[in-house]
Amino acid sequence: MAFYSDFAGSYEEIFPFRKEAAAFLERWLPAGGRILDVGCGTGRYCRHLDGVGRSCVGIDLDPGMIEEAHRLHPAGDFRIMGMEEVALLGPGTFDGVFCIGNVLPHLPAAGLAGFLGGVRGILRPGGIWLFQTVDFDPLLQRSEHVFPPIRPGDGELVFRRFYRDITAERLRFVTVLEREGDEIFSGETMLYPRTSGDLAAGHRAAGFRQRAHVADWSGRPYAAGAAGGSIFVWERS
Repeated sequence: MAFYSDFAGSYEEIFPFRKEAAAFLERWLPAGGRILDVGCGTGRYCRHLDGVGRSCVGIDLDPGMIEEAHRLHPAGDFRIMGMEEVALLGPGTFDGVFCIGNVLPHLPAAGLAGFLGGVRGILRPGGIWLFQTVDFDPLLQRSEHVFPPIRPGDGELVFRRFYRDITAERLRFVTVLEREGDEIFSGETMLYPRTSGDLAAGHRAAGFRQRAHVADWSGRPYAAGAAGGSIFVWERS
């Protein structure tokens, strides 16, 4: 997973902590509960939730991200683990599970049902499962997509992202990090896009009840084809 390890040290500068995202998590995740962050990266939202009365476990398949998470939050519970392994954490051991930052599309379509079964299994009855992805509904009408560049801080760093060879089954996710015009690294990985309808159907089949579907952290209602993201909140039945 060197694709992410290569910029673990710059990750929080490129994607800073968002208060509105933290507020959304606090609103939906059970107060005082045990929470799992799937694809935790450098663990910033686990750090926050640990500080506001939850007990958060963070998992990520990338060793570089987990190493950085431990460095930034030595008291935190961070583990190198893939999404497909969540069932190993034990049945009924969490009150809430979340997965944000477009992590879920890294999971191949064939693995979605098994992953959702694992999430449902580790949640207590009534537990909350929340995830955020790019809204792929409009993007699947294109062959490529270029995101606006991210220029954090003083502007020395520039992070560029591209989707290429987009199909209904997969796409190439290309990233480039530059400092003052010099390339620090570039990388590419495969993502597996899903429409909002496919995700909703898969969750209902897995035994989840939908609580919310919004376009952004402010809670703006989701509208297919409109600019924005896709954030689902589900409850374990």
